[in-house]
Amino acid sequence: MRRKIDGLSSDELARTALELLSNDPELRYDPELHPQVIDGVRQQADQLTSLLAEEIAVVGEARRVWRGPWIFVALTLLLASLLVLGAGFLDEAIPFRPGASDITFSAGLAVLGILALAQWWSTSRRRRRVAERELRTALMPPLRALVRLVISQLQGEEVRWSNTLRTSKAPALVELNLQDTVPSRTYKRLRAFIGEHESTATGLAGARGAGKTTLMRQLRLDEALDCHVAVISAPVQYSAGEFTRLIHAELAQVGLKPGEASLIRDRMAVPALRALLRTLLASGLVLLILILWMYDKSRPVLNASDLGWTGFGAVALGALLLGVLLSWGWSLSRGRTKLLVSPHTTRELCLQQLEFLRWSTTVERSANTAVKVGGTGFEGGGKLSRTEREFTPAESVQALRQFVDQLLALSGKPVIICVDELDKLADPGEAVNAVNGLKDLFHIAKAHFVMSVSTDALHSFAARGVPVRDVFDSAFDTIIPVGPLSLEESQTLVSRRARDFSMVFVLFCHAWSGGHARDLIRTARSCVELKRELKDGEEATIALLSRRVLRKDLCEVVDATIEKLRDSEADLDRLLAFQEALEDESVALYDLVGATDLPSDPATVTAEAQPAATLAPYARIAGLCERLFSVARQPADWRTEAMSKAVVALADARSSLGRHPREVERKVKRAVDACAVAESSI
Repeated sequence: MRRKIDGLSSDELARTALELLSNDPELRYDPELHPQVIDGVRQQADQLTSLLAEEIAVVGEARRVWRGPWIFVALTLLLASLLVLGAGFLDEAIPFRPGASDITFSAGLAVLGILALAQWWSTSRRRRRVAERELRTALMPPLRALVRLVISQLQGEEVRWSNTLRTSKAPALVELNLQDTVPSRTYKRLRAFIGEHESTATGLAGARGAGKTTLMRQLRLDEALDCHVAVISAPVQYSAGEFTRLIHAELAQVGLKPGEASLIRDRMAVPALRALLRTLLASGLVLLILILWMYDKSRPVLNASDLGWTGFGAVALGALLLGVLLSWGWSLSRGRTKLLVSPHTTRELCLQQLEFLRWSTTVERSANTAVKVGGTGFEGGGKLSRTEREFTPAESVQALRQFVDQLLALSGKPVIICVDELDKLADPGEAVNAVNGLKDLFHIAKAHFVMSVSTDALHSFAARGVPVRDVFDSAFDTIIPVGPLSLEESQTLVSRRARDFSMVFVLFCHAWSGGHARDLIRTARSCVELKRELKDGEEATIALLSRRVLRKDLCEVVDATIEKLRDSEADLDRLLAFQEALEDESVALYDLVGATDLPSDPATVTAEAQPAATLAPYARIAGLCERLFSVARQPADWRTEAMSKAVVALADARSSLGRHPREVERKVKRAVDACAVAESSI
């Protein structure tokens, strides 16, 4: 990436990375190794350009404004007017000497040209600065992640697979919307399904935090798709008409050029500083005209055609006011007629739709008749006013369907509409209404719909008597489950978010989180936080930190279970005893769980008893994790195939919690066998 790429050059990227390596407290690194890190960033810079395609396009467009040919035409006209103005002050020997009126006209033209050029230059510079600032803001999180990953790749095996955690600061171990939270195999399946079919309606099913939102955003960042992708988050309070209008507006925003929608919003409100500057400029012009008028009163007039400075100022000011009035009238007439003119481009169509959604139209007609003879007579008049009524939900769906058809016809690009977080609707039944309300839009040619529903929401629908098969199976062509991350994807995710995070701790975090992206980040963050809480003399080893993370999480689950079982005395006594035993770290967790009779997991449980029903397998998995990571090993031992299989088996068992008890038991047994093989092979 040695060349300029649409507003983001290799040198700019290298300078920004060097600033992070030199000034950022978390990423500060050995100066002698800075060139190696920067080279690694350059080699993997394609990851950044794909993520920041929209921001890069806006910066590139803002920087190319000065290259337009019309700017040379404007400068030429301005120069010509200045030459004509200057000719009036030259010597009498010049063959061509313009008169006073020509000079005044040229001077007014020059002033108008200068003002217009200054306004254009100020607007262009402000637009470029805003675009560059937004690009830098969007660049920093993924660039930080890439720098962490490169630093991790440059470390030796002894450091990367250390039994001790060196990470003390990890500000990125939170739920940032980076693409590394999405399983690659899930995205490939979704992308292939969309690409192979003319029209699709796809459902994404997965636990909360599995990466469904990030999966949808990755569709928008995929330049190879070449689609209009709109991502809409379902509102908490559902309204059929408003929800459809929300989808309509978001799709219209996407159809504009990158960043154009934000520029349109910025024009709707003038900052107070700009308004103050305009007021001061107008006051200065008025004061200048008064000074010139006072000067002209005492200046002798050479001939009748000499308008003087006052005349020149009046002509220039009049021309300026005329230009403002013409511009205002043109904008007003264009705003009134843009809804009536058929659009010819995608931009015109999207702007028209935004106007249609933002404003209501009022049409007025009036007529007056008067007859007078000799000063007497009669007159009459009439007025008719019509205001468009609001669309019903069915009409809103029809308007959206027509817009999708027009957008497809003008752009030729497929449309992907992603509806996210249906499970957060206040009433679960409203999610079904949302799907039913959009059924009329499904299977439009070259239109694809992707809707995310968590597995928890699906279970709640079934529990409330919602006919899941009739509603969802009849609406979607397929439902793609968002599976957990693989071990390699978990390693990449943590390496991009935390510097100097040992791969041994990544193995532990993956096993205990089940490959769930949100839980993986939380477990890694717990390791860093517990490291900061260590007492003097305690070392942040994998054995110590894994034990404390497991017991901390297990204590939280036990506390929640006890609160749910206030009325069950038999189970409550056993849980209280187990809670007290967890405080003693000298007893191995695996042995403690084996010696405790925890509540069983029946096939059918109530919502209140669910924590108690899953506590036994949860505790067994915690005991297995503690035993597997309780011994310090050599880097080669951590990297064996048997160890990888044991970690994957533990993650598989952890992610199976909440399913049928027999399936959970089978997964746990498989994890027990895999851990035994890993321990015996070392």
